[in-house]
Amino acid sequence: MSVLIFGATGNLGRLLLAELSKGGLVPAEVTAAGRNQEVLDALAAEGFRTARVELADPVQVRDAVAGHDRVVLISGKDPDRLQQHRQVVDAASAAGVRHFVYTSGIRADDPGFALGADHKATEDSIKAAGLRHTILRNGWYIENYIPAMRVAAQTGVLPAAVGDAPVAPAGRRDLAQALAVVVTTSGHDDRTYHLTGDRDHTYHNIAAAMTDVLGTPVRYQPLPAEEYRTLLTGAGMDDATAGFLAALDQSIGTGVLAHAGDDLTRLIGHPTMSLAEGLRQDH
Repeated sequence: MSVLIFGATGNLGRLLLAELSKGGLVPAEVTAAGRNQEVLDALAAEGFRTARVELADPVQVRDAVAGHDRVVLISGKDPDRLQQHRQVVDAASAAGVRHFVYTSGIRADDPGFALGADHKATEDSIKAAGLRHTILRNGWYIENYIPAMRVAAQTGVLPAAVGDAPVAPAGRRDLAQALAVVVTTSGHDDRTYHLTGDRDHTYHNIAAAMTDVLGTPVRYQPLPAEEYRTLLTGAGMDDATAGFLAALDQSIGTGVLAHAGDDLTRLIGHPTMSLAEGLRQDH
């Protein structure tokens, strides 16, 4: 097996590499591709093959894909990520890659969830290219709440504009384990998995988990979207980012991050980590 992982220098990518090693995959069979040269150097010292790749450069992408029978694309964050994703898909198709794995986003096909549009378009490109594939629609990370917890440690408040909507976030480690299972075992061809935590929570539950981790009280403060945006700009955030986060909260308020089934637990073979466990990773 020869595996290429795009996005290997990011948080999820590094956890994936660790899980692949635990699962017995020889590092020399894995190429870690990314932009962070310092991380790539450290991975090379561990025995992984490495490639510094800018996904915006089709030649670098093509050269990286050559010689690999499995390609993992961990979705990017750049504004032009859809074009970058399509270049990876095109290169994999041209190279005759045997299995293409993509980390998409939960409910990517929900037209009301703006974050899903690039994911859905990437999924469509993979299928149109005729690649044997597995799509993992990852839910919200528990770790996404750690910055808010740092602020709550000082203020005692978790403000948000999501109302009482259900959310079922999962820890990155669990998602990395699921990804490693898909890469190293059979039976996942042309499958789409919907990966969320085992149960729904409200932001009141998240505040309670923060209280548990911090040892100081944190309460959830629900706000209207415009008031939340004003709060963010008042704290020094630029208008565009504040507007994006307020709109994101409105989407979350519709339930797009709610529990989506037991795919994650079935893949990893154990219950998903708790909110407190995920938040405690940085405390």
